[in-house]
Amino acid sequence: MDEMRVLRADDPGRAELEAAGWTLAGESWGARLTVAAPPRLLEARAAVEAARAAGFEVRELREVEADAVNELEAATQADYPYTPATAREHLDLDAARTLFAGDGRVFGAFDDGLLVAVTAIERRGGHAETDFTSVRSTHRSRGLAVAVKALSVVTLADEGVRTFGTGGAQANAGSIRMNEALGYEIHERWVSLRRAAAGGGSTEPAGI
Repeated sequence: MDEMRVLRADDPGRAELEAAGWTLAGESWGARLTVAAPPRLLEARAAVEAARAAGFEVRELREVEADAVNELEAATQADYPYTPATAREHLDLDAARTLFAGDGRVFGAFDDGLLVAVTAIERRGGHAETDFTSVRSTHRSRGLAVAVKALSVVTLADEGVRTFGTGGAQANAGSIRMNEALGYEIHERWVSLRRAAAGGGSTEPAGI
């Protein structure tokens, strides 16, 4: 089995590993948003209202709707760009229910009763971290990823959260644009380096 290491893109040890034959297997990033008290978040609120004005129901979900989250994630699972640092396991129904447990919150957008966009976020005191955001393939490029994530930020900011974290694969340009639209700023970049196992080559896993 290949050996894998994940380290900051600017880590001094990166050059040494690459000189020793390690190759780039993926790039990822982390971003942060800090809001004022009291929060204004005018762009975020406008994104939610724009989606609602377009006819979508954008709101926080309840645990009884975990099956809809599970179905949407199954439909979008193959679309997540793969990196060793951002790989997502298949979300089954039990795992979908845990998204609502403790300080977990889930927000979604519906089109005529069908869940078409979702984001899951977890509050950690005055900080909140996004787990994932996904949009059904038939409803992309319509501002829904921004809308559901915006609602999560607005809701938790109104409850006192002041910093928000998120991240993803560098290859997912749409995710980067979506977060930048909400004011997130990338503050760290990561690389995944692979060293092939002795006696064999390696292949890049299929995107998930």
